[in-house]
Amino acid sequence: MLAVGRLAAAEDALYAAADAAPRSPAPRGALASYLASRGRFRIAEILFQEAQRFGADPVAVRRAIAAMAPYRVAMASGPVVAVPLTPNSEPQSLGSLALRATRGGEDLTAVLDVRVRGLQLGRRAVETLRLRDGYVSIWIGDRQLERVEAFENPTASLDEVRVGLDALWPLHPQVDERAGMLTLGRAPDLAAMAGRVEQVPFLLTFPGMQLVPQVGQPPMALESPAARVLLRGTRWQIDAATATLVVER
Repeated sequence: MLAVGRLAAAEDALYAAADAAPRSPAPRGALASYLASRGRFRIAEILFQEAQRFGADPVAVRRAIAAMAPYRVAMASGPVVAVPLTPNSEPQSLGSLALRATRGGEDLTAVLDVRVRGLQLGRRAVETLRLRDGYVSIWIGDRQLERVEAFENPTASLDEVRVGLDALWPLHPQVDERAGMLTLGRAPDLAAMAGRVEQVPFLLTFPGMQLVPQVGQPPMALESPAARVLLRGTRWQIDAATATLVVER
């Protein structure tokens, strides 16, 4: 069902399977995974924990709960910032943006790559951004993001920085593909959108995101050519409350 974008039918089937075998870990874990992909993290965590009590692998459960953690961070107060998001030579990236280790410091070019988790850093970028205990603090425009999960990638170029969707998630990222801008810190407001608005359901894949623009068709990765065509010339924003991508044409 998920393979052909039948989200409602898949959810009904998963709930029915969990109800039919209330002490079996597999259907509970499958339902939890689905609900996590739709942004219902609290109930997903409860179901993962129940699955563990009924015999699920504790390591797998801990990993699943940890994968949700960046998406559950509440947005802190701070300024709304809009920064250029420029195309780059990577056809599957969403573009490049500038970030810094300190306010007013030297810019690093980062690729917005929804296929990665947190920040993926080359060896020199690890030192520049002062990676400590698996986290960095960064500035994007006049907005500071504290304790962003980060990893050294031994295969990356020295100054390479890749930013995953989860790192920006608490700031409600909005991408204007017409103007080439990334806006952070403004919650979705459908009433304020002037153009034709569509709400496209999504599935989080930890890392990454798939879109389900039409029931009966396979989901498409956000960075895929098909999704790039769908979103070209639009302004779109993640609406976590409805688990949709709000697309303004």
